[in-house]
Amino acid sequence: MKLFALLSTLVASAAAFTPAPKATTTTALNVEIKNQIGAQAPIGFFDPLGFIQNGPYGSPEENFRHYRSVEVKHGRIAMAATLGMLVQQTTRFQGFLSPSSNLKFEDVPNGLGALKAVPLEGWVQMIVVIGLHEVFIKEREGRAPGDFGTGYFGVAMDDQSAKQLRSLSAEISNGRLAMLGILGMFASEIVHRGEVLAETKIFG
Repeated sequence: MKLFALLSTLVASAAAFTPAPKATTTTALNVEIKNQIGAQAPIGFFDPLGFIQNGPYGSPEENFRHYRSVEVKHGRIAMAATLGMLVQQTTRFQGFLSPSSNLKFEDVPNGLGALKAVPLEGWVQMIVVIGLHEVFIKEREGRAPGDFGTGYFGVAMDDQSAKQLRSLSAEISNGRLAMLGILGMFASEIVHRGEVLAETKIFG
């Protein structure tokens, strides 16, 4: 009897610290998220692991906003990286990257080889600039994820018109392709043992 009473007490104590079940989200909210730009045919809304519903950033709306902000940021970085890889294959800046090391821009290899060629001081400067950007440049409150108030090449598009939504949708799609593209370029370089964009040889 004493053992049963002890077990009952332990179970009751544990139950007191059990988190309350999460309230289920409304159908309207789920529909709103599923209709956001980026949910494109033929796949549509794609979240097989349930990050939007069960993510650690709060409500499904808050989870969606966080993940969409990250997606847009990474997409923009990947687009710049992909374009940079293609440009550097044929063109280089003139001048010195590091005068103290007698290192010119043209001496830095394209692709992953640049990781070893750029001096430590150069990487420190880039990391500081990126860190300052993250700290001081923020998204505008109440605006779409990725909106820093700079417009599109200086052209403001705040009217939520069909043109703006089409442009935002194209940016997300191109960013997704660029993320796959830059990873493919890095994988190709590793497979071909340091040779950058080896596949381009088929074009002459």
